[in-house]
Amino acid sequence: MNAMVEKFEQFEWLIRGTTAKSPNFEPVVHGTNEKPLTYQDKLGAIASMDTDLAKAIASVIVFGPAAKADFDHVQEHLANIMILNAVQDKRREPDGIKIKDLAKRVAFMVIQFALEPTFEDNFTAKGRLHLAAGVRESEMSLDCYRMTWKQYENLMTLAIESAIDEASKAIKTYKKNTYKEFEA
Repeated sequence: MNAMVEKFEQFEWLIRGTTAKSPNFEPVVHGTNEKPLTYQDKLGAIASMDTDLAKAIASVIVFGPAAKADFDHVQEHLANIMILNAVQDKRREPDGIKIKDLAKRVAFMVIQFALEPTFEDNFTAKGRLHLAAGVRESEMSLDCYRMTWKQYENLMTLAIESAIDEASKAIKTYKKNTYKEFEA
């Protein structure tokens, strides 16, 4: 199975029918007066997640641009990973850009690449930094980024991938338990 399809497989169930006006295609036992799952039932999957990061990234995946506050939360969380680890490693502020701005731009890029894995094939390292993150050559060279700051991007990537995995597992468990309740 395609890695991208596998990564977001559980979210498909959540995406279908998660608005009040969505048609409901859930199986229904006719004649039993059982109500099919509603969008509120499905949104319980997000509420069942353990971490705020998993809840926020699930919301971003499900609702897309409409989940701006959740996107901002994910971006801030990832940016803080870079900032806190850089301070802990006693890195000095880059010359052409403030660390906070760099962290926020790199976090934006990490989110975009996590949500659309096909981007990896379309961008070189320089393209990732300059086009996707919006860091200009005058602000930071590719070598400087690669040697000093790339390790923090890798930490951000680990954090978001682990949050997506956590959310996916929570949805799978919630879905299984919900259907088990409906069958009982």
